[in-house]
Amino acid sequence: MAHEVDLESFKELERDIILRVLYRDQTVQSTEEERVRKLKSHLQHLRWKGAKSSSQEYKEKCCARCQRALGLLLNRGAVCQGCSHRVCSECRVFLRRTRAWKCTVCFEDRNVKIKTGEWFFEERARKFPTAGRRETAGAKLLQSYQRLSKISVVPPTPPPFSESQCSSSSRLQELGHFRGFNKSVENLFLSVTTQMRKLSKSQNDMTSEKHLLAMDPRQCVGHTERRSQSDTAVNVTSRKASTPDILKAFHQEDPKHPPDPVLKQDTPPSSPTHSAVFSGGLRHGSLISINSTCTEMGNFDNANVTGEIEFAIHYCVKSCSLEICIKTCKNLAYGEEKKRKCNPYVKTYLLPDRSSQGKRKTRVQKNTLDPTFEETLKYQVDPGQLMTRRLQVSVWHLGTLARRVFLGEVILPLAMWDFKDSTAQNARWYPLRAKAEKYEENIPQNNGELAVRAKLVLPAGPRKPQEAQEGQLALNGQLCLVVLGAKNLPVRSDGTLNSFVKGCLTLPNQQKLRVKSPVLKKQACPQWKHSFVFNGVSSSQLRQSTLELTVWDQAIFGMNDRLLGEARLGSKGGAAGCPDSGSQSKLQWHRVLSSPNLWTDMTLVLH
Repeated sequence: MAHEVDLESFKELERDIILRVLYRDQTVQSTEEERVRKLKSHLQHLRWKGAKSSSQEYKEKCCARCQRALGLLLNRGAVCQGCSHRVCSECRVFLRRTRAWKCTVCFEDRNVKIKTGEWFFEERARKFPTAGRRETAGAKLLQSYQRLSKISVVPPTPPPFSESQCSSSSRLQELGHFRGFNKSVENLFLSVTTQMRKLSKSQNDMTSEKHLLAMDPRQCVGHTERRSQSDTAVNVTSRKASTPDILKAFHQEDPKHPPDPVLKQDTPPSSPTHSAVFSGGLRHGSLISINSTCTEMGNFDNANVTGEIEFAIHYCVKSCSLEICIKTCKNLAYGEEKKRKCNPYVKTYLLPDRSSQGKRKTRVQKNTLDPTFEETLKYQVDPGQLMTRRLQVSVWHLGTLARRVFLGEVILPLAMWDFKDSTAQNARWYPLRAKAEKYEENIPQNNGELAVRAKLVLPAGPRKPQEAQEGQLALNGQLCLVVLGAKNLPVRSDGTLNSFVKGCLTLPNQQKLRVKSPVLKKQACPQWKHSFVFNGVSSSQLRQSTLELTVWDQAIFGMNDRLLGEARLGSKGGAAGCPDSGSQSKLQWHRVLSSPNLWTDMTLVLH
């Protein structure tokens, strides 16, 4: 806030300096006003020059600036892009930067705005149209109403109404509170419905290409298929919301186009060494769905599980791919018992990976209890991970409004499967079973691989043990660990992770040295290349120590981080629930300690 300056409170010298500055400022302002006045007068003169007089006669075609006559073929003039007037060639000004031209009036008007600074006020008024306006009482009321509508939607429960405890005025006030609460709830429902419609519309616009390969690989027809992903995402949201109005508004969004749950990308046939089961029919490397977690969260219906499924399993060592040939099903249960309807399809997972990236699906067969698929689903799996994976083959019914019904499943531990046996590649019948509550805990789970490099750094000229005092040698060692990257991690539904690595070295005296890597966001196969350094350790201490490495997915909105997997090295190596990995981790730890000052590359299996 500006204050009035009293010159009498200053000394004479100070007063002279202030007055001198004020006079100079007044002179500068007057000079600037004179300069602006000359620029505007010159612009006005150009406009008057082009004005037509009633006392003179003009031809139909003439220059809008100098009033010269324009010809039919030569000197016809051109239309200015700024004012849309036709001007001759002498009344144009060419702009070098934009490689365009303007008439003299438009150019001078632009020049005046630049030199006087009027362009700044025009741009400010354009970006902030309400700036400088006087606030009215109506605007204040609207702002207060908007603030009230943003208050917490669910207020505390009001006390029970009692006539003896409140007068007529308190009744009216309480009634007003109830009306405000109902209004805020209506606003909440409207905003949630709008957001769900936007989500459904944006996801329905995604498309994927589907290429079909028949028996002859040369006959290939490619076409595009509309892809909808909104069914699963909104099913989860609608099940969580308990308001029927939200569900009604969403189901009315697009009832004519149910989403297609099958998204495939065909792959060429494999080598001729495969059995006839895998060489015939259509071959598919099924694409994953972005939102594939609704059925795994229990958002589905159950039917009486009956019937069998026929499929075959083959593993190609050259391409490191696991192929599941889905043949046919028989005697399935009805997905909708009242309508006597069944639209079955098959979905597979390689457990424990239940992410959308690890899901494969077949086409939907309409109105049949004995569907025939003849499709091959592929997974890229390293041979070392097969022993820790389980194949889950489940049959589902696609109902109206993308509602899923569980028809049965088969779970096969791949550790017990003989891939070298040729008879094991033949198609077999498996009875469908109900969904198990808990899977076997004694089967080790593979949650990916972590690539690291380790080195024990010892002094260049270590002293002899008899010359060194006890405990001094422990301060000379250094353990260096480089976390390179990870792969095959259980990703989120969108196929990404915000992952980081934690390291904990537990010494024999139960002292723990903890380190942490930076977070790599939105990467399914992160590559940290981050170094962990543990100082003040010796080889004798490390032989009795344990190094634990854990991979985490950073959560959002204050939630707890999700553990993706862990691996241990040292005397107590081996992850919990996986005793077979203990001997391998001890062997790798021994290699690091037995070769000091040398890097040792390791690939740790996360459990």
